[in-house]
Amino acid sequence: MIATLRALLITGGRLWSPEGPVTGDAVLLEHGRIVTVGEAATLAALAPQAQRFDAQGATVTPALCDAHLHFVPWAQSRRQCDLHGAHTRAEALVRVQRALAADSGTTPLVGRGWDESTWEAMPDRAALDAISGTRPVLLYRHDFHALWVNSAALRAAGATRETPDPSDGVFVRDAAGEPTGLVRENAVRAFEAQLAAAGPLIDEALLDEAAAALHALGITSVHDFQREAVDIARMRALAGRRHLRVLQQVGLEALAHLEAAGIASGVGDAWFRIGALKLFADGTLGSRTAFMLARYDDADHRGMEVLSRDALREHVTRAARAGFATTIHAIGDAAVRHALDAFEAAQAATRGATPPALPSRVEHVQLCDPADRDRFAALGIAASMQPQHCLSDIDAARAAWGERCVHAYPWESLRASGALLAFGSDAPVEPPVAARGLHAALTRAGGARGGRFEPAQCVTLDVALRAYTEGPARLAGLWPSSGALAAGAEGDVVVWDRDLFATSPEDIGSARAVLTTLGGKIVYVLRCDVVTPRASSTGGETS
Repeated sequence: MIATLRALLITGGRLWSPEGPVTGDAVLLEHGRIVTVGEAATLAALAPQAQRFDAQGATVTPALCDAHLHFVPWAQSRRQCDLHGAHTRAEALVRVQRALAADSGTTPLVGRGWDESTWEAMPDRAALDAISGTRPVLLYRHDFHALWVNSAALRAAGATRETPDPSDGVFVRDAAGEPTGLVRENAVRAFEAQLAAAGPLIDEALLDEAAAALHALGITSVHDFQREAVDIARMRALAGRRHLRVLQQVGLEALAHLEAAGIASGVGDAWFRIGALKLFADGTLGSRTAFMLARYDDADHRGMEVLSRDALREHVTRAARAGFATTIHAIGDAAVRHALDAFEAAQAATRGATPPALPSRVEHVQLCDPADRDRFAALGIAASMQPQHCLSDIDAARAAWGERCVHAYPWESLRASGALLAFGSDAPVEPPVAARGLHAALTRAGGARGGRFEPAQCVTLDVALRAYTEGPARLAGLWPSSGALAAGAEGDVVVWDRDLFATSPEDIGSARAVLTTLGGKIVYVLRCDVVTPRASSTGGETS
């Protein structure tokens, strides 16, 4: 149901806003914005013709923002073979076999979401060959930094024992030198043509359907990290259709064009605006390509430096001079340090010049050396983090980092140091289910051992909600007109199915939205009890 309302009055709620306690139990929305918050009787008198929704004592918050996702790939992934939660290789193979049976076409089968951390055997082409025959199968690891492919896919890509590894990737090989079917980092590019041929078709229907799925999760805005020009155009159109608010990150390939056109960070409006230049400092934990200050506990190396410290400094400085903030993918503690070094060098090189309109940020920050913790706040650099990654990676982190895990996923340490936090999902790496992110942030519970993983780094519900509302809004340059439950703010609101503050952290992951509004419009409603007063039957506008 999507309804355009002249006015909507939400009553009976426990109101929450990032800036502090909210007096009253009601929110009045009209003409796309929050008119005011307060007591239901008072607000009803202000708008007697408003449609009404009873929150029934549940928490009402600003609509949430996913501060890091890849929207178009996630939209596609919703129609692909899903391997999330496959606890064994055998279980993953059963899912692939079912997907092959359900779609008997000849185009490559693409899936995503596997994680071999707890598997009884490593991914290899032989296991896929046994169920796939001559049809190419390409399966993304859950972090999207590796592919598991069969022999047909290797043949189609022309990948043989003679194929050299790219400088920033690897075809994993067996003892005889043959590709095993496991492909890491930028060696994945050899399979781009097959991945593109697999679809599904990226059209308005696919993207609008995905946006509606986010609305049902209480999410109305995103920070999108796809950097291709065609995907940027798609996100601009999606925002233009008023289905999502979008902060669009860009890549190096677009920087020169945008710079020449006089476009910089923050250019745009409340629906679509240009964000930051996206760079990569390292790889991932799961593939042991995250760049470390010291060797991994379970591997005799320090990971992969995707961009050198000097290259990072050069790019960040160039971007700052062009009015661009920068966001740097940095997972390992060495990558985090190099990212902060680059920001510090760029600030020194551009001292006295007008800074970019938006804050710069580091993405992921999965391990941070204590010596670098206070540098985030000192440099004004935000920490954009994905709580669900912690739960997915607990076992891998323990194996790879050992005693260093006390500094892993350091949400509370960074918050306490004054750093701005923003939370997201990295979808399709993790599902963009913010309630699960809240659960991860509050509990850090999971892994083979059970219990809580470094519980000192848990945050409170207030902190986590701010990281899904105020933090992303500040990074987009929209605070406090966005991300707040206050008079004059955008009419983006979520009514939850319960009082989040009376829910145990262990149970909060099952919370769901029952009503979501975007720009004052109801874009999702679970309970069919929006009440329209009789007197307003000709005064409202519905569609």
